[in-house]
Amino acid sequence: MARTLAEQIGNPLPAGIEALAESEKQDLADALRDARRRQAAALAKAGDEGLKYVPAFLRPAVRKVVGL
Repeated sequence: MARTLAEQIGNPLPAGIEALAESEKQDLADALRDARRRQAAALAKAGDEGLKYVPAFLRPAVRKVVGL
């Protein structure tokens, strides 16, 4: 189930956003979720790219420490 905008933000919505129609708030929630997924993918890719500079025998340990 998709989380609402307020659930994703974790705080009460500002009055200006709260005044939007439910469909508009859902559009914002969808956009935020998609942006976070793209950001997570980009960060994972950057982490993998950075590991190229770590000697091969150390990569598993580095991955574990960094959480990749």
